[in-house]
Amino acid sequence: MSWFETKKGLDLILLEKKILNNIFDHIFGFNILQVGDIPSLIDESRFKYKLDKSNLSFNPSSLPFDNDSIDCVVYPHQDTDNILMLQEAYRVLIPQGYAIFINFNPWSLMGIKTFFSLKNEFPWNQTTESFTSFQNKVLENGFEIINGKFFGYHPSFKSASYSSNWDKIGDRWFPIFANIYLLVVRKKIITLTPIKPSWKSREQKNQVKVSKKYDF
Repeated sequence: MSWFETKKGLDLILLEKKILNNIFDHIFGFNILQVGDIPSLIDESRFKYKLDKSNLSFNPSSLPFDNDSIDCVVYPHQDTDNILMLQEAYRVLIPQGYAIFINFNPWSLMGIKTFFSLKNEFPWNQTTESFTSFQNKVLENGFEIINGKFFGYHPSFKSASYSSNWDKIGDRWFPIFANIYLLVVRKKIITLTPIKPSWKSREQKNQVKVSKKYDF
């Protein structure tokens, strides 16, 4: 049994679905993909075709999809050191397509547990990275930042089922110590700006000027 099938893990899944459903109110399309071996976070989205571990198995570093074919990719708790993951996300996303990353915050109780854990199993074997560092890495790989959020202050993630004072206090006073952060990015397409030709007359450098006329 994986950690995400435990009571605390299932509470975290509920919390993340709650956050994502608010985001999906503003993002929609035909194809959405969830990468990773955790229960589906996308089953309530408004996308027509939903792909996750229940109907497809694949490597995050080598996605079996054509270029510019996916509207949105969700990466919950994947290895942030995996640059190929970011490059593949950029490749398969349509122009202006979205990628959503959900990571453990290293400056939190869960981040510390991940750092010191000796278990070679998911999610404790994943690299954690600070929000600022990961944000810079995403920007370097061709994305633009759309939104970011810290959440999950309760040690047992109970704020999924009811309004928790942990969230109210955490959002106001110490958001950097939240257990989870979420980053929404969009595939940026660099458009070429055509340079208009200048029709002003120019004196060509290879012309020879005759300053005086001679009669032979």
